[in-house]
Amino acid sequence: MRTRRGTAIIETEQGILLNAMAKDSFLLPGGGANYAESRINAAVRELYEETGLRAYHAMFLFSFQSRKNDHKVFWVQAIGVPRPMSEIERIGYFQDGVITHISDRKGTQYRDATLDQASESTREILRLFGKYKLAHADFFEAMMGYAHAVEQRYSKHEFLLGE
Repeated sequence: MRTRRGTAIIETEQGILLNAMAKDSFLLPGGGANYAESRINAAVRELYEETGLRAYHAMFLFSFQSRKNDHKVFWVQAIGVPRPMSEIERIGYFQDGVITHISDRKGTQYRDATLDQASESTREILRLFGKYKLAHADFFEAMMGYAHAVEQRYSKHEFLLGE
């Protein structure tokens, strides 16, 4: 039986956020849903646990089945500065076919990596997302404007405190 997984796509100026456990492939943030937990809640919870980012908007994009997981993929807008937390050792960003700005818990910077260093599922989800985003370009442009307005209205400190 496949694990019910909530998977988050977080777009930043550096690219799409990826993370990795020690010596593992890069993955999109997210994880298995707990008993009776929705996949959107799992994606938002795991995003916070893995990177410290707080989601303020999440939208279902599509489903994807891999050998191990039954993914529900969400486009998530979040606030904060991502950093490796919990079991996560490294973060990086997918942009223009490579993984860039790779750093670990100590802040050590690493050379860019090829997309081959991402899991097969992550590579396929990124490909599907690229097609989805092209097909809905006007919507994504409008949502980026919304995200900018939210970030301008609240300082990171106020938003993170829920004020």
